[in-house]
Amino acid sequence: MASNGNQGLGIDFQPGLQAGLVNNRGADMLHEIGIACSKCRTEDVYEGMSGDGKTRRSPNCGACVDGWLFRSPLVVRGLASSVRQQKNILDAGLAQPGDMTFSIGPGFSDCGAETRRVGRDDKFTATWSQPLNDGQTIVRGAATFHENFELATGISESEDRLWYEPESSIWCEDENGRVYVEGSDFLLGPGRVISWLADGPDVGTRYTIKYNAFFEWLCFQPPQERRDRDNRDLGPLIFLRRRHIAFINDNPVISPEDRVSITSRTSC
Repeated sequence: MASNGNQGLGIDFQPGLQAGLVNNRGADMLHEIGIACSKCRTEDVYEGMSGDGKTRRSPNCGACVDGWLFRSPLVVRGLASSVRQQKNILDAGLAQPGDMTFSIGPGFSDCGAETRRVGRDDKFTATWSQPLNDGQTIVRGAATFHENFELATGISESEDRLWYEPESSIWCEDENGRVYVEGSDFLLGPGRVISWLADGPDVGTRYTIKYNAFFEWLCFQPPQERRDRDNRDLGPLIFLRRRHIAFINDNPVISPEDRVSITSRTSC
């Protein structure tokens, strides 16, 4: 039997060093388990034979986000980095500029909770804010006027929905060049809403708001499993894409979870 001539450096991997690096240098994110919505999605091969007359995949399902439910939020810590400098990942077609990788150690947990694994379509929310590129363009009151008035969107006439939960406003200006100020013209949050006070834009007017956002990321590729000698788990490498890019046609219904601030969701 041939002998193994490649012994490497002869140094065993020390899990404590990896855990120490993650704990001392890592960033916290809110992890939620992504599952298919049983109300509007089905993969059961017998569904079309049941004869129940039900229509599946409702575009206005009030229970989910484009067919997914996100459950059981837990804070996890890992090493976050942009893929902008990782040419091997870009060349492989696994990601595109603007995506992010998140590397967590094995057996992560929060607040004494049980450990669990990350899967595709799970959601991560950053606990730090970043500017929202060139901002979000919104039609004032679009969720509640014309034919949308009959939709049960959960949005009031004084509100508009945002892509992400905002921390603070950077700039807000409408199509007529009028500038609006947070605190005197509108309020942000809690959750993914902007609430207009007495002197806001007229209904139907387009405006753009640029704000510091707590970005939400979707695990759009199956996480890469990483194993050392003797099948030792080193934790997954997770590929993340911003929610408003992954969900181009987002559900028009705002859920109760969308109105809960991230500070309330990350507390033990």
